[in-house]
Amino acid sequence: MAILGEERWHTAIRDRAATLAFPEWTPRAEDWAQLHTGFIDDGTPYTEVSVYRDDDGRQRIHYRRYIAEELQHFWTRLMNESGD
Repeated sequence: MAILGEERWHTAIRDRAATLAFPEWTPRAEDWAQLHTGFIDDGTPYTEVSVYRDDDGRQRIHYRRYIAEELQHFWTRLMNESGD
């Protein structure tokens, strides 16, 4: 089944975010990345990057949460590198 352009873009952003968050990670065919942005109760924004592996059931193999100055740096780098 063909992946639509928008979904292909989302997948590329998630994969690039995971590569930035986990430079030691070497993607495998059964890996998939998740990117989630939200707000803590006090209104502070955050972004979570996770990598899961479907290897005998889904398991999270990497996780990182960005907040405050680190969050701004992460998104700036992600958008700058995604535009290259």
